[in-house]
Amino acid sequence: MDARVLDVLTGVVSLLLFVVLLVALPGVVPQEMQPEGTGLAYIAAFVIFLIAMSGSGYIIKEKIN
Repeated sequence: MDARVLDVLTGVVSLLLFVVLLVALPGVVPQEMQPEGTGLAYIAAFVIFLIAMSGSGYIIKEKIN
């Protein structure tokens, strides 16, 4: 598969993962942790998104070389 197509595809999948995590993770936070826990859920979603983008970039780079 062409590297450009693979790059765009992984970017779109990572973005969809980010949106799903933004919606799902705040609902997982227990009720007693609501104000602070929601912020932590958003940070966790962003960190998971960054890890997914970094990992896919690394894999694509290895496949190109």
